[in-house]
Amino acid sequence: MSRVLMLSLLLMLACTAEAGSIRLNTDIFPPYQVREGDRLTGSSVRALECIFDSMQVEYDIRVLPWERAIQEVSAGKADGFFSATRMNRASNFAVLSAPLALEKWYWFSNSPTRPPSIGKASSLRIAGIRGSNEVEWLQQHGYRVDPLVSNTGQLLQLLQRGRIDAFLADQQTLRIELTRAPTTLRPAYAHFQQYTTLGVYFSNRYVDAHPGFIEQFNDRVFGCLPEFGVLTAGERQRLQSLYENLFAQWRQDSALISAVREQNRRHQGLSIQAIEQLDRQWLAEQHLPADQRPLTTSVLNTVLSDWLRNIQSGQNGAISELIVTDQHGLNVAISDLTTDYWQGDETKFVEPFFSDQPYMSTLDYDQSTRRFQVHLSTGIRDPLTNSVIGVLIIGLDVEKALRMDDLLFPQPLTATGP
Repeated sequence: MSRVLMLSLLLMLACTAEAGSIRLNTDIFPPYQVREGDRLTGSSVRALECIFDSMQVEYDIRVLPWERAIQEVSAGKADGFFSATRMNRASNFAVLSAPLALEKWYWFSNSPTRPPSIGKASSLRIAGIRGSNEVEWLQQHGYRVDPLVSNTGQLLQLLQRGRIDAFLADQQTLRIELTRAPTTLRPAYAHFQQYTTLGVYFSNRYVDAHPGFIEQFNDRVFGCLPEFGVLTAGERQRLQSLYENLFAQWRQDSALISAVREQNRRHQGLSIQAIEQLDRQWLAEQHLPADQRPLTTSVLNTVLSDWLRNIQSGQNGAISELIVTDQHGLNVAISDLTTDYWQGDETKFVEPFFSDQPYMSTLDYDQSTRRFQVHLSTGIRDPLTNSVIGVLIIGLDVEKALRMDDLLFPQPLTATGP
């Protein structure tokens, strides 16, 4: 009897272990999934190893053709597939995780003119890799993609022969391909399209059977991605050029300077304790009715804040927020409600105020809005004294800002280009 009970227990434990092992499908897409001999590696594979190790969850990864990888999850034969961008057809049977990877999609062509937007591209000849994330996105957004090919090398050959006008590809993936291709196949121009996040699609069946799993998985993602959200030197230079060409003169506006001077006069000698109390009041007012927010109203309902909102609305969404501060880092005017009243303890104020050099933050990803933002900030100088009296902070939606820059300054594909 004891042997029977022991055998039953072992079988039960084996079944439990098997049920707890996640079965994932993928395909080879360098640099995210890469085959090195018999070993599967790549940035997404390493991230999953880190995440599942921290969760103490067993997992198994199979390499399949991309369409089959997706189909098996839909049919209940696997628990997830990666690395995938958001796709309409998967939303009925799976949920997308927080991003494991960030792709930077560019149109590659031999023309300095950016490919037309959706609805105006009926005559544009576009090719794509069969089953790729880019083709999925293009077709979802109404582009006609023909022909469909097997690899990036074939896209380069079609473009070089004049058979197509452009193709959409991840910057890093294309660079890897270009290291193996003749220089004659290199596209002449790259036109930024968007950032695209790639994650794991976990089946609804698996998520429903494991309450809390997707939340635990997402909580561990960013700790396993130390390089996620890095702007290249070229991208930072392009954003800086955009600022200098379009936005730098705003800090010289006479009404802006007068408003900063006036608040500095009112706040002369303000103690750090008083500043922190004002910051706490600002935060507390966010939970009160609109007619009970004296500090918030005093900043939002000013001529200068109206001016900031007007100039923000004229930038086609490229600007996510505008803040003008006084010499303490306290808000003088804002285009939208800010979390804090006091910016003085943040790098975006400290660096330009004390060094008098323009400051650009790191790339920040907001999961709730799925937007990428950087802050560009510069000191505001009083023309009478030449001293820095405040700071202008500009929040940029990076995707829209880079597209705006691309329209102004087409990017040749060179060693220093995108």
